[in-house]
Amino acid sequence: MLSIIIPAQNEQGYIEACLNSVKKQPYEDYEIIVVCDSCTDATEKIAKKYTKKVYTINKKNVSAARNFGAGKAKGDVLVFLDADSVIAVNLLHEIDNAIKQNYIGGVTKTKSLEPIWKADFLWTIGNFFRHFFLAASGMLFCKTNFFPGYDETRHLAEDTSLILKLKKKGKLKYITNSYIKTSSRRLEKEGYLWTIYRQFSAFFTKTKKRY
Repeated sequence: MLSIIIPAQNEQGYIEACLNSVKKQPYEDYEIIVVCDSCTDATEKIAKKYTKKVYTINKKNVSAARNFGAGKAKGDVLVFLDADSVIAVNLLHEIDNAIKQNYIGGVTKTKSLEPIWKADFLWTIGNFFRHFFLAASGMLFCKTNFFPGYDETRHLAEDTSLILKLKKKGKLKYITNSYIKTSSRRLEKEGYLWTIYRQFSAFFTKTKKRY
């Protein structure tokens, strides 16, 4: 079974589309776990329409929320999905196929949720480089018994840090015939070049926790 873990902090504008994209999957052997971290909006109420496994914490730390969700999971595969993302209709099947091919985890292609040409261009470049250097952007999966836990002290690139740990344990899959669409709101807010710089620098530096 796949345990789909969705951390969320005030994501009422995105969480329903995210959960709908999971519910539309033809693959049915999964559970959905939503971890509402310090939410003050309707995120929790919306999530409860889709799953009984909705939990509340007050950490303001996306890695802590993911780790909490992993602790509640019953599946033998963990799928970490950002609340501002939607998944293609065949993605869960592709994850299941990768596990059956003896991969211990992996990532998939990413597209922009919004029709923004700069974001589409950046994600296209990122997808190309994932062939050589795996990095997650909105979704990451791994076998539960190989999960080392997210580093809750990292400010950025916590997914990449986890991937480096997993690579020491087994083979990882880059799924290229499916994808997720993730919001580019942070790229728009923080700036594209600044975000790229922060992602690369954060890969080598441990800083404060983030959401």
